[in-house]
Amino acid sequence: MKLILTPAEKMLAAFLAFTVCLLGVRVAYTGTVMYMFYPWNLLLAIVPLFLSRRLRGAKHITIASIFICALWLLFFPNAPYLITDIFHFEKRPGVPQWFDLLLVLSAAWCGLLAGFISLNDVEKFLAAYSPRRWHWPLTVFLLFAASFGIYLGRYLRFNSWDIVTKPFAVAHAGFLFTFRPHEHIQGWSFCLACTAFLLLAYASIKKAVTQ
Repeated sequence: MKLILTPAEKMLAAFLAFTVCLLGVRVAYTGTVMYMFYPWNLLLAIVPLFLSRRLRGAKHITIASIFICALWLLFFPNAPYLITDIFHFEKRPGVPQWFDLLLVLSAAWCGLLAGFISLNDVEKFLAAYSPRRWHWPLTVFLLFAASFGIYLGRYLRFNSWDIVTKPFAVAHAGFLFTFRPHEHIQGWSFCLACTAFLLLAYASIKKAVTQ
C-alpha cells in the first residue's frame, strides 16, 4: 500500500532528513559517534505518529482503537522528549558550535512536530466521541501525561517499555509522585511548566495553520 503523507508529514520528513544529514556529516567529519543516540530517539518519536495514523477516518470506537490510543499514550512522550536532548549541547571539538546547535534544535523540532501531528490525530478522534467542552481539557491532560512521561524518562530514567518490563517500579514512582507531591516539588514544577510550554506551542501551531 502506498504511503500518502499529509503536508505536515512531508515537512516532518524533510526535517528528519535534515537532522540525519547533519548527524552524518558530523560523524564523517569528526570520526566520532557523538549524538549517535539521535537515530534511536527520532525513531521513537515517530512511533506515536504511526499509531495515530491508524485512527484517521475511524468511524466507531472499537477495542482495536482503544488499544491503539493506549499504546499511543504510552509512546507519545518520546516525541516531545527530544527537546530535553538539548541538555547534551555544549561546545565540543571537531565542528563549530553553531553546527551542533543546529543539530540539537533540528532534532528537537522533529520531536515537537511529530508529537503535535499525532496529537492532532488523536484529538480529532476523541472529539468525535466527547462533548465539545471536554476537548481542550483532554488536550491539556494528554500534554500533562506527556510531560510526566518526559520526567520519568529524563530524570528517573524509565523507558516506555518499562511499563511492561518493570511495572511495579513505574507504578511505585507514579504513586509517590501523585500522593507525595511535597517530596517531588521539582518534578511537579517541571511537569506543570512543560505542560504549559507544550500547550502554548501546540496552540500556536494550530492557530497559525488554521488562519
